[in-house]
Amino acid sequence: MCVWWNFRNDLARCLVIFGLGLLSACSRPSVPCTNVVSSEEVSPGGKFKAVVFHRSCQEWVGSTLTTNVSILRVNESPADGNGNVLSYKGDVGVRADWLTDHRLAIYSFADLNDANRLETLGGVTIEYPKMMEADILRPALPAPSASATATATGTGTGTGTAEEGGTK
Repeated sequence: MCVWWNFRNDLARCLVIFGLGLLSACSRPSVPCTNVVSSEEVSPGGKFKAVVFHRSCQEWVGSTLTTNVSILRVNESPADGNGNVLSYKGDVGVRADWLTDHRLAIYSFADLNDANRLETLGGVTIEYPKMMEADILRPALPAPSASATATATGTGTGTGTAEEGGTK
């Protein structure tokens, strides 16, 4: 009976060790995620800020990237997780603008209807207007060249018509 008892203890011990080894071999390593803030907009009253950030989580193959927006107190940073207002799978351009202390607009050319998003948070209403205009920022006009300026002011080299300020 003594031999059978030792055999059962040894077998149980071996099965536990084998099971733990199998679990550790099959589990995924813990790989941290990183948040990269792309913009912060402070509310007009200075109490809150809207933070636009991208979250990247490494996986076995490739990585998962999400675009996020959080409303935070001015002295806070985004927590380790997705945005508390918007989370969109993929890397898209997003801009947040405060309309008032209680209204935030989130602009994007992407269809944010596919995102996890809230319409209100802590007394702030969040709007998602559809972007129609193709250029958010218009490029600066090039500075006029010296010859174009001289011709336009009538101090050219004698070319052009009399109506344009030139001489014939």
